[in-house]
Amino acid sequence: MSQPLVIFLSGDDWAARHQAVMVAVTAASLGDQVTLVLAHRPLQALLQGRFDEGAPPAAAGAGIPPLLETLGEARRELGLRLVACETTVRLAGLEVEVARAALDELEPLTSQLRRVQAGRALAF
Repeated sequence: MSQPLVIFLSGDDWAARHQAVMVAVTAASLGDQVTLVLAHRPLQALLQGRFDEGAPPAAAGAGIPPLLETLGEARRELGLRLVACETTVRLAGLEVEVARAALDELEPLTSQLRRVQAGRALAF
């Protein structure tokens, strides 16, 4: 069985979101247990329905599907988990119940770090 992979996404722009999602989905498709941890602007963008904003015009021409659609499919088909820390949700001025409904889990930082200790981590 593969080691867990935790990807921390706090990067401000579409390029960071795209890179994190593509790495997460690729790793999940290879059988890794992937958790994508959202913080700050990416978390706000997801909860406010703006996760796909900022894509360059070339993205459509390259056949890149919407990031949110890609994440949804990976969550359903590959077991990719989408989480955030409740403290981060509150610091971002977001509603905890909205976050709870949109994510697979509100997970404390200690749990995220335990998963990193058992596997690997990337940050975008």
